[in-house]
Amino acid sequence: MKTTKLLVALVALLTIGTSNGFAQRGMGRGMGEGYGPNQTEGKASYCHKIPNLTEEQKTQIEALRVKHMKSTTDLKNQMNEKRARLKTLESAENPNLGDINKTIDEITAIKATLMKNRAAHRAEISKLLTEEQRVYFNSSPRGKGNGEGRGHRGNRNGKGGGKGCYMMN
Repeated sequence: MKTTKLLVALVALLTIGTSNGFAQRGMGRGMGEGYGPNQTEGKASYCHKIPNLTEEQKTQIEALRVKHMKSTTDLKNQMNEKRARLKTLESAENPNLGDINKTIDEITAIKATLMKNRAAHRAEISKLLTEEQRVYFNSSPRGKGNGEGRGHRGNRNGKGGGKGCYMMN
């Protein structure tokens, strides 16, 4: 009888303790401030932390951004296809390590090309800036899209407007 009461009390304590822990977590993905660049403000949001951009600089940077996006879209699509292929290969009943390694190498090659394109793009933009503007440009956070941020409820990650220059992608 004593052990039954003890067992019931222990189960009750564990239930209360774990339910309280879950209740503190909140709803999960909340709206939080992120750390990627902010693309939600339209074209005027690019490099908004760079001081004193002239209208000519803004126009030139926008043209470079469009050119960069055109050159990388196909590569990003290829990489997404390779990642999906890799997932399929890895989840096969009898995974073929040769095919997996080949796909990983292909993904790595695409990533290298994207990184080189990004570096060239940044160098082109940097040429358009004054020395003071370049300091701001080089110190801005790099990321993409809306960054992951702390959600309003609990410590879960939430999508939030990011900070920085969108063109780092």
